[in-house]
Amino acid sequence: MGRTVLVNSVLDSQLVYLMSSLQLPPTVIHQMDRRRRAFLWSVDKNGSCTPSACLVAWENCCFPKDLGGLGVKDLTTQNLCLLIKLLHRVHFPKTSAWAQWVQGRASVANLKGDLHGDHWNTLRQILPLYQAITTVLIENGTTCTFWHDVWFQDESLEDLCPALYSHCNVKDCTVAEMLNNGLSNSLVPRLTARATTELHFVQQLLGDVTLDSSTDKRISVFSKGEFGLDTGAMYRLLKSRRQHNDLGANFVWKNSAPPRVQLFMWLLV
Repeated sequence: MGRTVLVNSVLDSQLVYLMSSLQLPPTVIHQMDRRRRAFLWSVDKNGSCTPSACLVAWENCCFPKDLGGLGVKDLTTQNLCLLIKLLHRVHFPKTSAWAQWVQGRASVANLKGDLHGDHWNTLRQILPLYQAITTVLIENGTTCTFWHDVWFQDESLEDLCPALYSHCNVKDCTVAEMLNNGLSNSLVPRLTARATTELHFVQQLLGDVTLDSSTDKRISVFSKGEFGLDTGAMYRLLKSRRQHNDLGANFVWKNSAPPRVQLFMWLLV
């Protein structure tokens, strides 16, 4: 569909620069979706689209084509992916003056420091998602959180040792801070039997960790080049998680036909 191509390449591109650095308010996304729907289906004299003119539910329009949708970009998901890419840039200060400025004002591991406002609160909220898709190779341990980052095996210690984590008073410390201050000093006085077992495991793990002066290295399955992050692959993953188990997009949008026989069975699949 030629109009879908124009929606993605022209209308969506108007907001890419903003979405790369800011979280768009829901009202802005709503107004942009109105314009995109109107262009995709039909436009009345007021420049809007009546519900009867929409042959496909907007949710189905915003799924990738190979997942049964029309391939229109979901602006909320795209905005999230671009903000994760912004977080990724913070860990590579040599490539960005902005990243150097951030590292001079806050801890890269948890973004706590002299950074205030809604923008930074938004980045702190999506930080757990970024931590979940990246793995840290420990060097000096200053940019990796002890509990939340993945730096041992394929899970965070928060997930591996939930009982011990619940007994910890300092949950945002880095690996370097935990080694310097001692794990026992961050725990409550009394531990449960399970937490004690997990404590022995973590103490044994820390005994094998040696820090040096090099910078921690952060890698991801979504890495693109030496410093980049593939937002396209992240977008596809996030959208596929919300898909209705596909099976021909549930035989083209769960049927009971019309809307033009479900857009002519999505143009004969």
